[in-house]
Amino acid sequence: MSKVYFYITSLFLLGILVSACQHDNISINPSVLMDTIIVSKPPITAPTGGTPAAVSDTVCFNSDILPLYVSYCGSAGCHDATTHKESVITTDYGHIMNGIKAKNSSNSKYYTIINNGMPPKGSAQMTTTQIALIKKWIDQSALNTQCINVCDTTTYTYVGAIQTILANNCGGCHGTMPGSFNVYLGDYASAKTYITANKTLFLNAINHSTTLTAAQKMPPSAKMVDCKIIQIQKWIQNGYPQ
Repeated sequence: MSKVYFYITSLFLLGILVSACQHDNISINPSVLMDTIIVSKPPITAPTGGTPAAVSDTVCFNSDILPLYVSYCGSAGCHDATTHKESVITTDYGHIMNGIKAKNSSNSKYYTIINNGMPPKGSAQMTTTQIALIKKWIDQSALNTQCINVCDTTTYTYVGAIQTILANNCGGCHGTMPGSFNVYLGDYASAKTYITANKTLFLNAINHSTTLTAAQKMPPSAKMVDCKIIQIQKWIQNGYPQ
């Protein structure tokens, strides 16, 4: 009788353990339309003597929205695919849409919680401009827009381009002093000093070089669009114009 009791108790405890681990299986909302929408978004600058091309008002998920969720929420130890803290992943479109209601930002948990508990206090917070961009994307139906020609590679000053690129793609980890791994890129002088001293490593990191580990590639979850990398490279090559 004691053996039967032992087996029943063991099965009961095993059932509890199995059910307790169910949160580790994070699925993508099946109602989310995963189709990728390609948008041509030409840069504002016109050829010499020409007329500026019309620029699409579409918010680009791949270059405008995903970098914010990856940088400010999806870093290692938080909401990346490996850790998925609180069963939340914010490093790809499908999982982000688990907390977004298209055209309904006020009822989109992954929007309303921004700077209202997440990122946690003490961590870098999104700016009002970044938050407004996420709202605009949601209001535009929160589509999986993948834009091409998203930036003008002839513009590569710090104020004109680099500051925003670093803030959007690196700010979550390296935008508040002292920065993750003591790397702070939150202002011109600090970014210039760090990159100058670690130029090869930095360029390999943003180019996702195969010589680096996954943790060394920046941003770690998704490589920046090529034209933004070109802007950074030109900024460095031309002496870090401010």
